[in-house]
Amino acid sequence: MSRPGWIDAVERTAGARYSAIVGAVEIALRAGVLRPGDRLPPQRDLAAWLSLNIGTVSRAYAEMQRLGLVRGEVGRGTFLNPVQDPDGPPSLREPVPRQTFVDLSHNFPAHAMHHPALALIRPELDGAVDLGGLLASQVDVGLLRHRTIAARWLGRFGIEARADEVLVTCGGQHGLLLSLMALTHPGDAVLAEELSFYGLKSAAGMLGRSLVGVRMDREGIVPEYLDVVCRRTRAKVLVCTPTLHNPTTATMSDERRREVAEICARHDVLIVEDDVYGFLPDPILRPLAASAPDRVVHISSLSKLAGPGLRIGFLRVPRQLVSAFGIALRATTLMASPFNAEWATRLLESRRIDQVVAAMRAETQARQALVAGLLPRQAILTQPNAYYFCLKLGNGWSAEAYTQAAEEAGVGVTPISLFEVSSLHQSDTVRVCVNAAPDRETLREALEKLAGLLEVGAPPTVRFRGAV
Repeated sequence: MSRPGWIDAVERTAGARYSAIVGAVEIALRAGVLRPGDRLPPQRDLAAWLSLNIGTVSRAYAEMQRLGLVRGEVGRGTFLNPVQDPDGPPSLREPVPRQTFVDLSHNFPAHAMHHPALALIRPELDGAVDLGGLLASQVDVGLLRHRTIAARWLGRFGIEARADEVLVTCGGQHGLLLSLMALTHPGDAVLAEELSFYGLKSAAGMLGRSLVGVRMDREGIVPEYLDVVCRRTRAKVLVCTPTLHNPTTATMSDERRREVAEICARHDVLIVEDDVYGFLPDPILRPLAASAPDRVVHISSLSKLAGPGLRIGFLRVPRQLVSAFGIALRATTLMASPFNAEWATRLLESRRIDQVVAAMRAETQARQALVAGLLPRQAILTQPNAYYFCLKLGNGWSAEAYTQAAEEAGVGVTPISLFEVSSLHQSDTVRVCVNAAPDRETLREALEKLAGLLEVGAPPTVRFRGAV
């Protein structure tokens, strides 16, 4: 067996040699340089190539077997196992050890201290709080005071909602979970964009619902394909993000929204509208729930406005469905935290809320301007008010290989395959979140690294395996 190219990464990696071998194999496997079923070199050969003693290599192979990366077959050798598909960026599950790492895989401010609107938010957290009353509260759909304030907030977007049509949730992800639980049954097909938020994919998988992807263009769901899929599947629920779709930033025009709503009404399909980015466009775009309140469940959240740690969102639900959603809510968290809801609604009713929104828009536009100035225009898919953009790769890169190379360079990005409802082909696109860097200068440095990788291109081993 000739010396494989992937072991060069072992020599470039600092730290314990056995750990460097494990890391190099895992990176090569995720990048496509190695594939499930490939046989690793005999331990003595690898030890000779790396000038290591056999004990170090044996420890590396034992560690890979413990981690489930490989399996040993008596008389045949050591073979690679399939890599379990992740349900989110790795940094959502484990801390990144390097202090210089810039994690642009997150779709929210990474640190509250860097939130551009923090100075405006902080005063709303001060003031007297009825701690006893909040501690004693157990109202599954949320306190009436909180739901009333949320209904007024939704009115700013053209959604006429009464307090008894609003539920307080533990954020937008919780809203998606409740919608699937209340509106569908195990085994049901649920329609969604062909690229959908990985949180929706996880929730559907856990609940035994099958997502069916609907083709998209730059305005989101394509009406003609939606009509065909509705007839073919007879699904009764569509989950979609009409405004600043994640990850493509596709945004429906008023005409597209009308077409989608009409097709769903004709096929008796309820719409779950994920509108967590609805506050970002200027002027505000009219949500589907404003035009078809009896057929749309509207999901909103403060995670993208104030930060993910607040864990408060709101569901505006057609009145005939409130009971079903209440049952789903009691089956999950019983209720959202009244403490968090208190601070969330204080912010929403504050005179400073317009300043907070304006600050987020201005910061996002400034960061998107950096993207436009540092990366090839033809490679960028984005909107000025979006928290993220899609970067289309070239020069031999696959999304997985580029993601690994970016991580080695100190930048986290997300391969678009994480959003694919049906994995049909090798992806050549990654999502990059501009608001995840602590400041613009850090973002600039990270974008320069990403641009440099694009220019240099993929290593020959990646190009070769990608062509097989």
